Amino acid sequence: MVKEVQKLKNMISSIPDVVQPILEMTATSTKVLRFALPICDVEIPKRFQNPNMKLYDGTTNPEEHVAQYIERMEIIPISVDLKEACLCKGFGSTLTRLTLKRLFGAPPNSITSFAHLVNLFNNQFSCSRSFEIFIYYLYRITQKHEEYLRYYVGRLRSETLDIPNIDMDTTVQVFKMGLKNGYPFYEDIVMSPCRNLDEVRNRALRFIRLENDQRI
Repeated sequence: MVKEVQKLKNMISSIPDVVQPILEMTATSTKVLRFALPICDVEIPKRFQNPNMKLYDGTTNPEEHVAQYIERMEIIPISVDLKEACLCKGFGSTLTRLTLKRLFGAPPNSITSFAHLVNLFNNQFSCSRSFEIFIYYLYRITQKHEEYLRYYVGRLRSETLDIPNIDMDTTVQVFKMGLKNGYPFYEDIVMSPCRNLDEVRNRALRFIRLENDQRI
């Protein structure tokens, strides 16, 4: 009878566009199988509580997240013989569902230590670290003292093209922060903020024409 029921479930799961049934839990399904021995078999103490910190969503520097995680784990009382396993098994609770899925696509029993896990994490989200570095240098681009607005817009535009997935709010903020003090367009954009880069560009064209006419 059990075999017939399982056969029926298999037939149903093979039908396209049918919601897959919830998998039954087995004796070994509660193990964190992504870790190798002996980590996966270590039983975490019931008194252990994962550190309370902001979940990592893949958009910020992964090294900073790891540093914060280690710092918070240091104040949790854990015996030396359990610390490695607690570091490994507790780390997943600091990630969002999507980042957890991206990180732990490794084969079962393949992660051998917390250092190994950190290296995988940093490599997986290295683009986020590069993005932060790009943004840092972007804020260093400023309008020179006698530079026309059209040249400043051109320089900033060429730099932002090299940054993947940069959002419009960041671009507008960088543009505004880089305008020289006392420049008429700065006052205009502060008094009436732009909603996106296209609006910034269109409004800047008016001041660029003014530059051409008055040579400011």
